[in-house]
Amino acid sequence: MEPLTIGYLGCAAFVTLIVLRVPIAYAMAIVGMTGLYFVYDAAAILRFIPLEVYSHTSSFTLAALPLFLLMGYIAFHADLARDSYEAAKAWFGRVPGGLAVGTVYGCAIFGACSGSSLATCAVFSKISVPEMIRGGYDRRLSLGVVAAGGGLDVLIPPSIILVIYGVMTETSIGKLLIAGILPGILYACVFAVAIVAACWWKRGLAPSVEGVDTSWRAKLAAVRNLWAVGALFVLVLGAIYAGWATPDEAAAVGVVGALALLVYRRRCSWAKVKGATIDSAKASAMIFLLLGTAAIFAKFLSVTGVIAKLTGAVIGLGLPFWALIIGLMLLYLFLGFFLDAISMMILTMPLVAPLVTAHGASLVWFGIFISMMIVIGAVTPPLGLNCYVMKAALGDEVGLNEIFAGALPFVALMLAIAAVLAVFPEISLWLPSIMAGR
Repeated sequence: MEPLTIGYLGCAAFVTLIVLRVPIAYAMAIVGMTGLYFVYDAAAILRFIPLEVYSHTSSFTLAALPLFLLMGYIAFHADLARDSYEAAKAWFGRVPGGLAVGTVYGCAIFGACSGSSLATCAVFSKISVPEMIRGGYDRRLSLGVVAAGGGLDVLIPPSIILVIYGVMTETSIGKLLIAGILPGILYACVFAVAIVAACWWKRGLAPSVEGVDTSWRAKLAAVRNLWAVGALFVLVLGAIYAGWATPDEAAAVGVVGALALLVYRRRCSWAKVKGATIDSAKASAMIFLLLGTAAIFAKFLSVTGVIAKLTGAVIGLGLPFWALIIGLMLLYLFLGFFLDAISMMILTMPLVAPLVTAHGASLVWFGIFISMMIVIGAVTPPLGLNCYVMKAALGDEVGLNEIFAGALPFVALMLAIAAVLAVFPEISLWLPSIMAGR
């Protein structure tokens, strides 16, 4: 049997396994190893599969990933999430939909410490959703703003997704993290304006909240409480931006800084440190398992010629770049129904990245654009992981369908932001272009 035929059959088998709800890591390993067996032989695959997995998971650059995760979990125990929300609430509590706007900016501020949209959704489900519902806010708005606002962590550095993208495409992780700052600010501002406009137009969505202290004294006090978040953000991103540290080194410094904050705030305990370490280890293990099995699957697609065939077919169509971008937007919108963000990134980059470079586009810009598209899948049914995390955090207080219904109106805003980033790549590329020594 021809290798290309084996490749096509393997792709069909992979889709079948996904439909049967086999975990994606296991599906990639099963198809990849079985396919390579038919292309080579058992002795050959036993020799080079361990080397292939090792080469894709032992990159020193990947050291930043578990470190950023650990920093985020420690920052949560240091109560930086609550500080972020209280500050945003003090500044925006009295505008139409002020608590929802405060939630968006709280997610953005905490995103500078966590790097994980799932962590942010879990935290703010407990902090902001009950308060908004008690204040008379529309339940769907209260749920949707957390599900969609949590997606900010995909753009706001340090983003776990951008680290994985940088490793897979051999793109500067420092530039990617810096590139996410302005798009992240745009994301938060568009959401805030849309919420204010909707709540002004339809008063029943968010009644005025009289009990929120928005005096200048409260605002200044809230800002002072943000010094810890600001210090951690400057410590990590400032070092990268100035060229003083690599992303790996900055991530290690961030962990030390988060631990120092935990001790300084007298919230340090063995249970908290142990819990943060175990949680980050579990999350890291899941990601590294996906990366390792994706290496096997990508090798299978490569040696059978599937990637080269599909890439050549798309380039041969002679599509203008704008048509390719629209096609990718539709593709990732569809994939988001069935795959999580990391799986989408791992599966598609071996095919998509060569198409982008063939058109001479910047991989830094493309990383930000495609991350914006990928995060949409986190709030769309049936897989929308942000919504499932919120359901787990809130328990029987809300229904899963209610969370999805609240998040769906924000999908249109996310698509609009992605379109703006596609049309104006300078939004992503300006800050990296002036990075010192990077």
